[in-house]
Amino acid sequence: MRASTRLSSFSRSQPILQSCIHPAHLLSISPSLRRPLPTSTHPIFLQTRTIFGLFRRKRLENDQGVPLSVAELLNRKPAEEERPTSSRALLKRGELASSSIFDGEGAGAKGIGQDDEERTVGSHILQRTTSRTAILKEGGLHPNEDSFMRKYRIRMIKRRGRLSRTETIMREEKEHICKSHKFKTSLKKLAPLARQIAGKPLEHALVQMKFSPKQASKEILKHLEQAKNEAILTKNFDPAQTYIAQAWVGRGTPDYEALKRARGRIDKLVRPYTSISVILKENKTLERIAREKEEKKMRQKVWVPLANRPIYGQHQYYQW
Repeated sequence: MRASTRLSSFSRSQPILQSCIHPAHLLSISPSLRRPLPTSTHPIFLQTRTIFGLFRRKRLENDQGVPLSVAELLNRKPAEEERPTSSRALLKRGELASSSIFDGEGAGAKGIGQDDEERTVGSHILQRTTSRTAILKEGGLHPNEDSFMRKYRIRMIKRRGRLSRTETIMREEKEHICKSHKFKTSLKKLAPLARQIAGKPLEHALVQMKFSPKQASKEILKHLEQAKNEAILTKNFDPAQTYIAQAWVGRGTPDYEALKRARGRIDKLVRPYTSISVILKENKTLERIAREKEEKKMRQKVWVPLANRPIYGQHQYYQW
């Protein structure tokens, strides 16, 4: 069975010489697989199986039909197999085949060496999609497009172009928010300092933190100076006309340390971190708030102990 299988595989491969097969092996081959073996002087080809499962053929004779020695086989360079030339092999990089569905005109591909307009396929499409302006226009997010900020435009139309109270205040008054880094202190120690500077002028708060005996006041002083410089540089604040509208503290991520105790016990020591945030505004805001309070007070009606309404059914004597 092994000989028949091997010979059947040889029969499907390249022809081999008849003298290489023993006559006794021919009897084990089925009649359907028996084929006349040619006696021509074709070179001998053997098949070897590689680790990739592919078949490769090695030529064991030279052009004169003389078997090659082992040294000649080792020194010989592998020859390139002759393959039939096809339209795919003749194509160059950047070209399209004549049967390609991407060739709209059907006249074949154009080489890279031609003009720029003919070399790049769909270059205008690539430029349109790669530019940031084109991407915003396609998504309807460009300021010049009709769909940009559509819901806000609808609101403006409903209000007939009138601004809301919040929008009017944001246009007329300045505001700057500044948050500090995490200080190595607790909320219990930092919150009183935040309440101390809240509502005070900026220059007055700087003086308060400069002469405060608290350890965290030094960090708050640096933060207030940074907030002052940012407000002057970015929003053109006047330090003499600036006050701290709000000041609050926030808890940060604490650190944990090991605290060794007696008898081999270890406790967890918590090292808290806290930040402070301030909102700087101009004195114009204080003036507006004071004016609104006065107007609200003037709009209120005068309080009277009894309601001022007419009395009906009053007579000098009893009616019963």
